[in-house]
Amino acid sequence: MLNNKMTNVCKGVCIKYKAVGYKGKHRYNIGQKRCPVCEEFLKYLGIRCPCCSVKLRTTPRGNKARKEIQSERNCVWY
Repeated sequence: MLNNKMTNVCKGVCIKYKAVGYKGKHRYNIGQKRCPVCEEFLKYLGIRCPCCSVKLRTTPRGNKARKEIQSERNCVWY
């Protein structure tokens, strides 16, 4: 039996949107997003990566950094 799942592969389109450096503590504060498949930070307005269609990450994965950003954005978690 064949597995017909689509795999997400970087096609190289994201290079046009590659973010160029940052100043400050977190890239996410200035609007940069990270694609987990392409492994690049992008300066892109969309929710999904333009080349592999994976949802872009807008917050860091680390607990401490995530809490810092959420407190700056005034996010309330119950």
